[in-house]
Amino acid sequence: MSPAGRALAFLGLLIALAGLALAAVLRDRFLGIALLLVGAFLLVLPFTRPSIDE
Repeated sequence: MSPAGRALAFLGLLIALAGLALAAVLRDRFLGIALLLVGAFLLVLPFTRPSIDE
């Protein structure tokens, strides 16, 4: 994995964990879900490969 991919995965993990922590502290589950989804997307992004058709 490239350094940029590692950075994106690490950033995604941090955002997902921050979303869970903020949801617990602020008792705002929608904020937690939103940050969890953004973090999960960034975490998975480095592992996806472009399609051959593109």
